[in-house]
Amino acid sequence: MSTITDLLASKKMVLSLVGIAAVVGLVLAGHDLETVKWVGGFIAGIVASLNLGQGLADGLSDGQTSAGARSP
Repeated sequence: MSTITDLLASKKMVLSLVGIAAVVGLVLAGHDLETVKWVGGFIAGIVASLNLGQGLADGLSDGQTSAGARSP
């Protein structure tokens, strides 16, 4: 079973949380919708590229780089 610290060890999870916080912060600060969409899209692009990179690495290593392979 994963703990919170295990989840926060993931770069994708940390970036997702930072992205959510950034979008919420911009909305609360009253920024226009175009800025909020741009920031959200930028962070989503970073997370997507991390997912793509992990998928390629898993495919080339037969799943040995995935979190499941590191678990006892």
